[in-house]
Amino acid sequence: MSSSSPSMPPRIKPAFLPVVLGLALMGCIYFVFSGTPREAQMGEVYKIFYFHVGAAMACLSLFFFCAIASIAYLVLRNRKGWGKLATTCDHAAFGMAEIGVLYGAIVLTTGPIWAKPAWGTYWNWEPRLTLLLLTFFLFVGYIVLRAYGQREERVKNMASGIAVVGIPAALLTHFAIQLWKGGNHPQVVTGDGGGLAHPAMKQAFGLTVAVVALFAVYLVWMRIKTHRLRDETEMLFLDLSDLEDARR
Repeated sequence: MSSSSPSMPPRIKPAFLPVVLGLALMGCIYFVFSGTPREAQMGEVYKIFYFHVGAAMACLSLFFFCAIASIAYLVLRNRKGWGKLATTCDHAAFGMAEIGVLYGAIVLTTGPIWAKPAWGTYWNWEPRLTLLLLTFFLFVGYIVLRAYGQREERVKNMASGIAVVGIPAALLTHFAIQLWKGGNHPQVVTGDGGGLAHPAMKQAFGLTVAVVALFAVYLVWMRIKTHRLRDETEMLFLDLSDLEDARR
């Protein structure tokens, strides 16, 4: 009587997550535009702030942790027994860079929409905006390099080195207002930029930041799975090619 190995429990596929996150995002939009009061000077246009700030926080966090994951990859890649973890760190860094650039594009789009009625111009070369733009292009370069080099180890190492610059870049962008007093970027949440006086504003801000962050985590998770699947598929094709060569 042959004994069969115990079957593994089925993997849970949380297909409901994008639906839940999509509904939560639509709920945030509804709450922001119908449940929060108008700002005295800017009117309705100030409500872009909720999504702009949430996207900016997620963007800088993703760039920062992309750099951390890249450092982990560089440290672990040649260590015996750590190859799998190093590959996971590499996939995570690539995914965070991609979603960070996506969120950066949202920030750089919503910012000028807000800036026009606030400053009278779509763009002002103040420190935080300039640093964010430079950091955005830095990680665009990272993605282009990774897409060009595919699985080449040398390209991964070069791209990881570029990503490490994301740590000081993200920190400088965040603290730009404190470091360069000449900037006119408002500090609505922690400074003297008007604040969130009404309780509904605070609730909308907290909810929007949380949902935008969770959506970013979900997108990064999906990109990690995509990169892992791509590598596994390429390895299967290489194995198949080796088998065909051995038969000839």
